[in-house]
Amino acid sequence: MGQTREVIAKVGKEFNIDLLSNRTTGHRWKAEYDPALLQLANINYEPNSDKIGAGGTESFRFKSLKKGKTLIKMIYGRPWERMPAEEAAYIVIINNGDKQSE
Repeated sequence: MGQTREVIAKVGKEFNIDLLSNRTTGHRWKAEYDPALLQLANINYEPNSDKIGAGGTESFRFKSLKKGKTLIKMIYGRPWERMPAEEAAYIVIINNGDKQSE
């Protein structure tokens, strides 16, 4: 797995994870996360151009549900293949937004 990134979020607020993607190849990002702490609110794909075969950006919008620390594991691959082409990890620290909870 590649580098682990850190995300700071506030309870009840939404945040995005944006990843380069190319859906024309059959690849998709899939999110593995703890539904007790996070809710997946939306997935959006925006192509970089209108050319055939062009890649784009896949955006995952999460809502933080309660205070805590969790991991989001992002897996990029084709549904019919066993091995992912790429993986990314995000440590999410969810706080109340005050100095004492950080």
